[in-house]
Amino acid sequence: MRLTVPEPKIDLYNDGFADHDQLDRKTTGDKLSDLVERIDDPMVIALDGAWGSGKSFFLKCWVGEHLKRKENTTQTVYFDAFEHDFLDDPLIALTGAIAERFESAESREEDQKSERSKKIKKAAWAVGKGALRIGASVATVGATEALSDMGDAVANAVGDEARTFLSSDIGNGEAEKFWTAHEARIAAMKAFRIALTELTKPVTEDQASEDDRLRVGNPTRKLVVVIDELDRCRPDYALSLLEIIKHFFNVPGVHFVLGVNLTELQNSVRARYGSGVDADRYLRKFYQAAIALPNSWSTQSSSTIVSDYFEFCSDQLSLREKRVWGDLKLHVTAANAAGKLSLRDLEHIAAIAAITPELPARVPETYGALLGGLIVLKAIKPVWIDRVRNRNLRFDEFVTIFAFKKVWFDKHHHEDLSGFWKAALGESLDEGSLQGTVFQERGRVAPDFDELIPKIVDNYLNAFQLS
Repeated sequence: MRLTVPEPKIDLYNDGFADHDQLDRKTTGDKLSDLVERIDDPMVIALDGAWGSGKSFFLKCWVGEHLKRKENTTQTVYFDAFEHDFLDDPLIALTGAIAERFESAESREEDQKSERSKKIKKAAWAVGKGALRIGASVATVGATEALSDMGDAVANAVGDEARTFLSSDIGNGEAEKFWTAHEARIAAMKAFRIALTELTKPVTEDQASEDDRLRVGNPTRKLVVVIDELDRCRPDYALSLLEIIKHFFNVPGVHFVLGVNLTELQNSVRARYGSGVDADRYLRKFYQAAIALPNSWSTQSSSTIVSDYFEFCSDQLSLREKRVWGDLKLHVTAANAAGKLSLRDLEHIAAIAAITPELPARVPETYGALLGGLIVLKAIKPVWIDRVRNRNLRFDEFVTIFAFKKVWFDKHHHEDLSGFWKAALGESLDEGSLQGTVFQERGRVAPDFDELIPKIVDNYLNAFQLS
């Protein structure tokens, strides 16, 4: 028996949505593909989704799905930013991933490493490890030494003294070093963009002369780089990566898709620049378009998606064998009807159920109904468990999580569970709602919930805690 739902095994760049898409995400993927193919100008797209919405799964499938398009010439690159945020230089890590992708793809065509990928790696090295380091040393150590030699000649120079200083030879050598390093950095940046442009195979003059529809310099092959897990990175690394994309990769035919939770990324901005900064406005400098990946589903058609995925999770963790599974699925259905479930929530619910001790065969059905609802509540709103235990949670609060009235259950009408939980939470019942449907028809009497709920919580729900 497993404790967690295994990550889907996706063969990056080869698998698309066909073999993995249980959530009907191909429609969103097609929209994204159409956009990146229509636009030649450099573009950054933010794929915005909350934690647990399935961004990584979507992007890993999409980089392969896009390559399957008819007559495709675009190259896709997947880059997990979080895996590289222990490094100091995002440019080197990102360029290395791009070069590796082209070497892998083009070796099958040319039986040798791509000259283009060699050039971009060399240019990135020149920027990241050469000129930048020289520039930094001159700007800090070198400049400090120069000012130390000049002493008050610079610090106190005003009026005629300033003009005298500028006309003198003081600091000429240090200034020349500084500007030489600066010019080297600019040259390296230009070389990087030239190498990056070559990856898009721009139209040549000869090609344009043979085809009036072509324009010299326009890309004939696009490069789409997917940056995943950006919002999980260290704030300084995440923002440095955005700056590098903006300044170094601003080349026609090169697009970026950022897998982010924009709300969390805004927190990274505030962590770096202070709580008073307009984080939303700051981030809009770095992307031109956004597409939302829904965190939960509330439409009728979505009930099938959630049901199928929960059953998949249940099969992976062998939950169908547990006595609580039927009641658990009823409460998952009700919670989804309230629009409260994400993919990660479903996995979390399944994991909690997996570590919860099995109910003995001799206990009444009431145990399963209580435990099934409490497992779902613990995954979605854990701070309410103690309130249920102490019976000081109101029923009108409880049904914001479980929309019983929106669901027609196979085994129970919504009045069954509504009445059951009203009684469990200590509220008065509508005449006939509970006594006639849940207990009396089954030859049982209403239990002592003051005693039963703490027993369920302590002996089963909280027997183990997921870290």
